[in-house]
Amino acid sequence: MTKNLKETAQLAFIERIKEALPKGISLVDELADLLKVSNDSAYRRIRGESQLTIEEISVICKHFKISFDDFINNADNSFVSFSHHQLSSHVNTFKEYLTNMKKNIAIMLKFPEEDRQIIYAAEDIPVFQNFAHPHLTAFKIFYWNKSILNARGYEDKKFETAHIDKELLEIAADIYALYSKISSIEIWSDDTANSTLKQIEFYWDAGAFKSKHDALLVCEELHTMFARISKQAELNIKLDANNKPATNQKNFELYHSDVMIGNNCVMTEMGNSKGAYISYHTFNVMLTTNINFCNETDLWLKNLIKKSNLISGVAEKQRYRYFKHIDLMLKKLIEKIEKD
Repeated sequence: MTKNLKETAQLAFIERIKEALPKGISLVDELADLLKVSNDSAYRRIRGESQLTIEEISVICKHFKISFDDFINNADNSFVSFSHHQLSSHVNTFKEYLTNMKKNIAIMLKFPEEDRQIIYAAEDIPVFQNFAHPHLTAFKIFYWNKSILNARGYEDKKFETAHIDKELLEIAADIYALYSKISSIEIWSDDTANSTLKQIEFYWDAGAFKSKHDALLVCEELHTMFARISKQAELNIKLDANNKPATNQKNFELYHSDVMIGNNCVMTEMGNSKGAYISYHTFNVMLTTNINFCNETDLWLKNLIKKSNLISGVAEKQRYRYFKHIDLMLKKLIEKIEKD
């Protein structure tokens, strides 16, 4: 007997859920737990014998980060929906921002190592890279809250490394520990390191550091970060916060693009599922799992890689030149701070 339209649509929706599940995870158990129904009831929904309610579809979409709009409009390439976490001037929203980031990366680790990947076209230094260094992390969090979000309580404060909530630093450190285990391709341009250098210089010129010691401490950790990333590129393996290999597998590639990247763009792959993250308003991020948009973004990233120079692995000469240029810019900034 031919299935009716509702059954066909529901079965297609169930297939979309299966794509979002890591291998070895039972769809029946997952749905039963999520919808708070018996395994038998979950089976009937999976087979299309029982119709999912609109409330159940809402719960499923939120849990698996699936856009139902994308699902029902997948034939219309002009329609793309995005989700985003809105940051406000309230300090607590930054904790939520980091916590949400940690949850999203933790989900990736549920997938087998060969089935997960991040491709990061970096207009700025990838946010995860900062989080291996507590003083640099503290500066970034302070800068974002004070200069971007205009968070209450930051108006008249000057940066000091002891100022930031230790809980935020711990969450950030956890994020880097998770990121270091995920296979990644990063694409940097000549301008990628500039924004952080300019942020530090601006704060120094504006008298926004509590002391010269605090400014130099941030610069010192920035230098440590560049040295770590250069070493990662040499080994093709991400290093943990103690500069030890985070995995036994090669999981890091670094490219230098002569083309201006324009904005931070991140593509995640988890099994058969893809997600495209597009930055806006400095560090806010919009996410879509729309298959057409993700495929188009994936193609753009791969074309960018083709036009870029590989500076990881055996590309010692190119890597040395790239990081030497960054080191010279940082050295000039340190000299300026020391002389003032």
